[in-house]
Amino acid sequence: MRHRDQLDKVFKKIQKEGKGKYLIVCTGHQGEPRSILSRMIKGDVEFTFEQGDVVIFSCQVIPVPVNIENRQKMEKLLRATGVRIFRDVHVSGHGAREDHRELLEMIRPEHIIPIHAEPAKAKMIAELALQLGMKNTHVMEDGKRLSLK
Repeated sequence: MRHRDQLDKVFKKIQKEGKGKYLIVCTGHQGEPRSILSRMIKGDVEFTFEQGDVVIFSCQVIPVPVNIENRQKMEKLLRATGVRIFRDVHVSGHGAREDHRELLEMIRPEHIIPIHAEPAKAKMIAELALQLGMKNTHVMEDGKRLSLK
């Protein structure tokens, strides 16, 4: 199966089961025309944005004219569909324990894989998830693989 076919299959499933059950993390925060987010907005994949959907840009636009223009176009198209946009939510450093608690309780993920953190921070997140009743937490090591089915 081609990558594109797999992508369409996943998006069809999300549309069918209800977007409220999913958090999509994808490329496109700089407004790149071939990114997944751009393709979602343009209808090039099996996904439709609707009134009240939320798009979070976790970083600032790299301040070069092409990125600024592309991102402005992207946000204009998103606003036209009634999507709620949150910009620049990234902060320097890692979130505090209560920030992680709030995020975990809000999205209630089926699996948690703490990444981009030193081992002590990953272990803290795993312990917090366990306290919240989330048993499928996977602390990874370099070179380690995980298969989720």
